[in-house]
Amino acid sequence: MAKTPADTARKIWLAGIGAYGKAFTEAQESLAKMGGDTSRVFEELVAKGEEIEDAVETRGRELAKQVAAPSFSIDERIKQMRARLKLGDDDDGDRFEAIEARLDAIEDKLDALLAKSKKPQKKKPGKKPSKNIAD
Repeated sequence: MAKTPADTARKIWLAGIGAYGKAFTEAQESLAKMGGDTSRVFEELVAKGEEIEDAVETRGRELAKQVAAPSFSIDERIKQMRARLKLGDDDDGDRFEAIEARLDAIEDKLDALLAKSKKPQKKKPGKKPSKNIAD
């Protein structure tokens, strides 16, 4: 029985080292028993790995055949995007001309408003401004 926490910790440490030592000894004994069988076991593992590799490649080819690559036409993609954006076909020039005409009319109105605001305004007769800033 451990008397102090330090004794308990030391026993736990020693038990861990003992477990490692036992596993190491058992592994060495297993390797010694295999001895000449090592190359046979290695070759069996290589053969099994080759079987798995072949199966994976075969299955991959089967899946690749099932999945058809989508056709990619840039013209078709542009047409789809224009349809999504409701822009219509390229021959829809009348609509764009109408929009340009409306924008021109808006610009003309803005120019007229700006011209009005830049005209000098007549001063109303009245009290002269004071020279004293504090007023």
